[in-house]
Amino acid sequence: MTASRFYAPPDELDSESIVTPRTFYKKAKALYDSGYEVDQIAVLQAVALMGIYWDGPDDLTENGLFYWSRLGIVLAQSYGLHQSENSKHLSRSEQGLRKRIWWTLYTRDRAVATAFGRPLHIDLADCTIEPLTENDFVEYDEQSHLEYQPDILHVQFFMQYIKLCQLMEIGLCLTLSSRSSKEDQTTKAAHCELGLNEWLESCPVELCWRQSRHSFWAALLHSTFNTIICQMHLLQVPHSSEESQRSAFNAASTIISIMEALQFNKELQYSPSFIICHALVSFATLKSQMNTSIPSLLHSIKLKLDENLDILRELSKTWPIATMFLELFQTIVNKGEFDRALSLAVEGCQKRVYGDEASGDRSRPRKVFKRATTKQVVLPENRVVLQVLQRGPQKRQPSQLRSHKPASPDQEVEFTPETQLLEFAPGNKSSVALDEMGFSWDNADPSIILQNMHEFARTGELTTLNKNEMS
Repeated sequence: MTASRFYAPPDELDSESIVTPRTFYKKAKALYDSGYEVDQIAVLQAVALMGIYWDGPDDLTENGLFYWSRLGIVLAQSYGLHQSENSKHLSRSEQGLRKRIWWTLYTRDRAVATAFGRPLHIDLADCTIEPLTENDFVEYDEQSHLEYQPDILHVQFFMQYIKLCQLMEIGLCLTLSSRSSKEDQTTKAAHCELGLNEWLESCPVELCWRQSRHSFWAALLHSTFNTIICQMHLLQVPHSSEESQRSAFNAASTIISIMEALQFNKELQYSPSFIICHALVSFATLKSQMNTSIPSLLHSIKLKLDENLDILRELSKTWPIATMFLELFQTIVNKGEFDRALSLAVEGCQKRVYGDEASGDRSRPRKVFKRATTKQVVLPENRVVLQVLQRGPQKRQPSQLRSHKPASPDQEVEFTPETQLLEFAPGNKSSVALDEMGFSWDNADPSIILQNMHEFARTGELTTLNKNEMS
């Protein structure tokens, strides 16, 4: 199943003879459900691999990323992988394998929690397992007394990735807690910054990414590193400082440069699924800075956003879920919105050069931060309903929400997770186009993408209309 995701069939091969990852996924799930495999370690390895499967929004929840990630953790804890004393009687190879599986589940837990706003399931305070060492990757043949040394670069990559996942927990996962105060968030953000600095200083030279010295494993590590920086910035919007904005812009630009290098070297198709989350975070970060008053910076942001779309278009060939985000981003990044933002930036520059007399307006209105409201947006090609945050007033109509009746285009409805799953079919009056809704991307919340992904996780399975329903 995992190999078929990254397999590029030759052009002369008949498309009907190609076995899709979904076919392998169904077969693997059927074997698991039937209890065919009895070896506990083999079951854990299979569950960890099945958690990689991600084709659509429904694969986030039911029998998807969250399900297999949490199931693997529960099984590992029931087998005692989180306690080192349970494996002292085993051989060195078996001990190393159990540690590698446990720390793999740990990284999945942190990555899923960070990307989709899910709670953590592993508390290291309850674990007695030791950190991984290079010896844990050495395979021993007890009968022939032979050792099989791993690739040291692969070993260093995974050990460094574990450290980044620990920083995700400090700076992001705990910040997402509803109990965190603003002071706690500031403290944890500073703590995470110190950790990122220490990680960067101690990172092996072979895993330090530079555009002139590209490496696949170094690229994945530093893409994760810069994504953490962007997410720390987005969690502080709209109260982020100028230093935070500059740091986030540089980090988002670096993420795009890394993915372009992967694409140029034909390695993007072999990248893991979390590279999609990196693309989403970089897009949201750049979008949050489109209110700049510097025209040259605005052009640079627009160029980076277009490059982000190209990356997602390429990723969609390997990960179908990227197609949905690509359509959403293409709707957000349009020439009309860019022209309006550029016009405001040019007007601001003219005022600084000629003064307010040039525009005839001496009193410059203060920018007011509006409360976020939500509206639904239909992606026409994928027929997926997204909940979008927008700044502005919000009206409540409880009776209409309870009855789930379609709203007229001129009504403003507060969409909640309960109403988010309304079906939008062609010809249905509840299928409201963007213009009919009076929706404008100018007022869209900069963290729209992250919020949507969190909503996917909270509400369960998004309503996706198949072709039979459309006909």
